[in-house]
Amino acid sequence: MIDLHTHSTASDGSLTPRELARAGKAAGLTLMALTDHDNVSGLADFIDEAAAVGLDALSGIELSADVSAGQLHIVGLGIDPADPVLAGFCERILNGRAERNERILRAFADEGIPLTREEVAAFAGDELISRVHFAQALLARGLVASVAEAFERYLGKGALCYRDRYRPSPAECIERIHAAHGLAVMAHPFTLEPDPAALGERVAALRTLGLDGIECYYSAYGTGQTLDLLRIASRNGLFPSAGSDFHGTPKPDICLGALPIPEATCALLRERLGF
Repeated sequence: MIDLHTHSTASDGSLTPRELARAGKAAGLTLMALTDHDNVSGLADFIDEAAAVGLDALSGIELSADVSAGQLHIVGLGIDPADPVLAGFCERILNGRAERNERILRAFADEGIPLTREEVAAFAGDELISRVHFAQALLARGLVASVAEAFERYLGKGALCYRDRYRPSPAECIERIHAAHGLAVMAHPFTLEPDPAALGERVAALRTLGLDGIECYYSAYGTGQTLDLLRIASRNGLFPSAGSDFHGTPKPDICLGALPIPEATCALLRERLGF
């Protein structure tokens, strides 16, 4: 089994990178990638622990790109975590996140919900603070019944306290992933465009920018959606990737080792990724 889209406490997951590697092994995974948002700080521990437990592991990252409609996330697989230009690129993105967090805090204060920076940061530990951590702070206060409700009412795009942040262009994301020796994969494609026909057109445009793969096997997609994505991938010469988008506690319905990936696809992915 393969999972090429997971998160740790280095971004908005609940397991440390080492815990994630052990959880992947326990779930029966044979190849796994850690793809935290906009940073590579957890990769050294993840790769080290994966080697210790006998799990093939891949360095990765997930970048959010600026698009006019929908949401576009691009996963980089097999990147070099030590690439200095990638480090500078991530630093600019993380600074944008920090600025956005301050605007979100002010938005909550304006709504009479004075969350503190320290209160939110307590859920992130020493790592990146994301909207998930704001959601967890709201949940701890009893202001929402779930993380999902927090996003629906306050933190999702267009919601009451949502504030945007700096995002690089799709071309920049793909270029930086390639420069760091990685492959660029479109994550959860239907968040960009829910209509398969329109999505196919947008994927074709991304292919011209150098997109390498598309996440056809995803935890939230049924058989029909997967088949639509496989057709789009085939038409555009993209390899079909597979990722759960595992976060642990913030997304309790998503489990490791549960993606229905055909053996032939697993073999194709291993060959494409050098395993």
